[in-house]
Amino acid sequence: MPRTPDTLRVRPFRLADAEVIAPWLSGPGLSVPRAGSRWPERLLQDARIVALVATSGRRRVGFVRLDCGPDGIAEITLVVAPDQRRQGRGRGMFAAALERARRVGMRRIVAWVALGNDAALSFFAEVGFESRGVHGDRLRMERLVHAGGHLPPLDVGV
Repeated sequence: MPRTPDTLRVRPFRLADAEVIAPWLSGPGLSVPRAGSRWPERLLQDARIVALVATSGRRRVGFVRLDCGPDGIAEITLVVAPDQRRQGRGRGMFAAALERARRVGMRRIVAWVALGNDAALSFFAEVGFESRGVHGDRLRMERLVHAGGHLPPLDVGV
């Protein structure tokens, strides 16, 4: 059973976070930043990108990125530090990303998950994503931003 995570805080990404986060991006289905690339600067300069870092105490424990399109669809990348997985941190990070997606006007979030990444497939299904088909070696999963878990729409009695 996963333990209850310590207090999780989510804050905007900073350049100083890049060195810690880069190694986490080498997992299945993720893009490892090329040496010498300016990916951290791009995260900060591109207004369409929301990049957040999760911390517990003074330690960085996760990273989440939303690439927000003009069509109201955001692609999500969510990575938990390897030694922090299976402790509920991803859920807290996703909740913060979902709230940010609402604030910037996104309607839908898309996750591209490697077919062999069972942990990620399960995670995204548990937080309300649904399969939208296989493309190459990845599954496209989507969820509405306004959806509250798996709750039905509110009946206002009209």
